[in-house]
Amino acid sequence: KMSDPVYALATPLGRSAVAIIRVSGSFLPEELVGALAIKNESRGVFIRRLSLGSFSDSCLVLNFPSPGSYTGEHLIEIHTHGSPAIIAELFSFLETMGVREAARGEFSKRAFLNGKVDLSAAESVMAGVFAESSAELAALEEFRSGALGGKVKKLSKKIESLLVEVESQLDFSDEEDVALISVSDVSSKLSLLAKSAQSLIKNYAPLRKDSLKKRVVLSGEPNVGKSSLFNALLEEKVAIVSETPGTTRDVVRKSLFLSGIEVTVEDTAGIREIKYSQVEAEGIEMAKEAASSADLCVEVYEDPQKLTKLNSSSLVVLNKVDLLSGLGDVCNVVAVSAKTGEGLGKLRHEILKRVQTPVKQSLVSERIYIKLGSVCALLECGAIGSDFFESTAQKLRDSLEELESIYGVFDNEVVLDQIFNNFCIGK
Repeated sequence: KMSDPVYALATPLGRSAVAIIRVSGSFLPEELVGALAIKNESRGVFIRRLSLGSFSDSCLVLNFPSPGSYTGEHLIEIHTHGSPAIIAELFSFLETMGVREAARGEFSKRAFLNGKVDLSAAESVMAGVFAESSAELAALEEFRSGALGGKVKKLSKKIESLLVEVESQLDFSDEEDVALISVSDVSSKLSLLAKSAQSLIKNYAPLRKDSLKKRVVLSGEPNVGKSSLFNALLEEKVAIVSETPGTTRDVVRKSLFLSGIEVTVEDTAGIREIKYSQVEAEGIEMAKEAASSADLCVEVYEDPQKLTKLNSSSLVVLNKVDLLSGLGDVCNVVAVSAKTGEGLGKLRHEILKRVQTPVKQSLVSERIYIKLGSVCALLECGAIGSDFFESTAQKLRDSLEELESIYGVFDNEVVLDQIFNNFCIGK
């Protein structure tokens, strides 16, 4: 229920210097307000020592009384030390007081329902969170800054103006002071509106968060050091390393952050012609499929003599250079040693350079992009026949409804749930 007080961790799980827990509700429990000693406090920042049963912790408490908060409700932030044990006890402490854990996006949903933000602004918050690079943030700027909203509202006003003219012909055409307008005039204005909508959408592309993270697959023959290189890139032991060929059977994947950009690195089975078991054969097929569908395939070699037929679309890596002597520069090949770390910095740089694709269009949420596309289709489909004014009026009304739904001027709980369920916990 939207009236329940809720809490959520607003910082990532795990150990950290500081963890932030958000709490929001129309009315927060008196016991909680008393424990934090903020009952008579106005908006501000306070240092409090919070008792959590057998121990206590010094916290920073940010107090935002309603309506001057993100959600429009009484909202507090508790900044505690980032020990998982402290966080778990604080969660238990809140639950004993009747504060439940928030659902995905519930804080932003409450902000929308309480009139603090419109639906477009709420979606733009999450778009910024999911952006993978400064280029994507720049592409989202018009959406996040509200500039796109201004353009959409300007288009809405133009549609409203034409709708008034068309409606006047339907309802008041027999009145002396109502000017008659021709079908050609209305068609001309409708065409201009269609062009405005087209010019708006052609400069935007939908932001699909699932497609933002890039997949980098390590591929090559058995025992060229793919698993060792995988562990070295991640700086932790994730994949099993063995001198026995065919050790890796499944695709092993892990996220890697390169200059703030998250990529998924995948270690795969060694590819060879002779398969010694059905399991290895299946692993090799999975490896081939992973390499062919990757955003970037990193082909790993250990023998310089095999660097003859190279796939130009792949990033070629010569591993185990610590075992090679007299190796000069090899064109279009990154020389590394997973064992000593030589060349790993250059390899990370090359991976980052290749997975960063230029963003040629401004980005907007997929839902809004679809809405704008619907408006284009409605305005482009001109009405004809004896019911021209009636059909045109309906198209204009439908267009306005699509544009208004961008900002949430409707009451549809199912649609709202679909939107906010894509948000992070605590947002």
